[in-house]
Amino acid sequence: MQKRSLRLSRRLTRPLKAFSWVLALGALGSPALAEQDRVTLAIQYGYAYLPVTVADKLGLFRQQAQAHGQPQASFEIKRISGAPAINDALISGNVDIGGYGLSGTLIAWEKTRRSLDVRALCALVAGDNALFVNDPAIKSLADFKADDKIAVSSPSGQQALLLQMAAQRQFGPDQIHKLDHLMVSLPHPDAMSSLLNKAGIKGYIGPNPYSYQLAQDPRVSKLFDFSSELDKRMTSGVLTSTGRFVKNNPQLSAAVVAAINEANAYIRKEPRKAAELFLASEPSSLSLDQVEDMLRQVSGEWSVQPSGVMALAEFMVRSGALKKAPDNWQSVFFAPVADGEGS
Repeated sequence: MQKRSLRLSRRLTRPLKAFSWVLALGALGSPALAEQDRVTLAIQYGYAYLPVTVADKLGLFRQQAQAHGQPQASFEIKRISGAPAINDALISGNVDIGGYGLSGTLIAWEKTRRSLDVRALCALVAGDNALFVNDPAIKSLADFKADDKIAVSSPSGQQALLLQMAAQRQFGPDQIHKLDHLMVSLPHPDAMSSLLNKAGIKGYIGPNPYSYQLAQDPRVSKLFDFSSELDKRMTSGVLTSTGRFVKNNPQLSAAVVAAINEANAYIRKEPRKAAELFLASEPSSLSLDQVEDMLRQVSGEWSVQPSGVMALAEFMVRSGALKKAPDNWQSVFFAPVADGEGS
């Protein structure tokens, strides 16, 4: 009886093994299934989105799509002012991928976990921010008076969170919101102009290229860079998408990440050519030499792998901006980046 069972088992196993080989050979020889034929990316203006501009202008999106078995795919880049407008476009399905700040991504992740499943495809840049002041009497955060104003991009944005983190560090763990009443929301160009002209604000928290310009202006002084003040650097810009897009277009999603990674390498290797692409894509008061110099200074900031995700998320819980932090940073990112070495 035992021999008969063994013979029967072998008879069943042989065709199963043969069938598995057929499947394997078929998978190796078959082209990837066609995904959607157009991918729309929405980004804002600013140097944080330079990898998207570089990937677009050099045709890297198309090249990587072809390498990932999607030669029919085309890519459209839309410039949309403001993170809320990009968020609306992504949620409504008018764009497939949107450029967010890391804090906005964490909020979108929390709100859509059981619906659209908004997560980051990849990081863009771990850009620093600096606090500039136009009053020589202000030497530290403690020197701001009750009626002084500090300009931030948004009361819930990353610059505001950085100020809260600095307040906690200087004044104590229960003083996260000590400086909230000083914050005023202004777009970066308006904030920089107001700071230089002493038009209603004493301080301004800004990223590049605004901080690069202000660092060279004798009318203001830099109080500190937040990466130094907080002893940590955090990803600022990311590309986000929905679970539905990534599930239906896995190869195109991977192609976008690969194109951004390639663009990052190009920015580091060819900062002057990258500067030319930046100036050709959006208005700027900076010269070509200045943009090249700025890109050389920040060459270590470009990476598709995120940094400081959990540090920011855990602080956002303490500040009330999030109800619960993710279990790990990978929860907020799609593969293949989620399979890499981030933090």
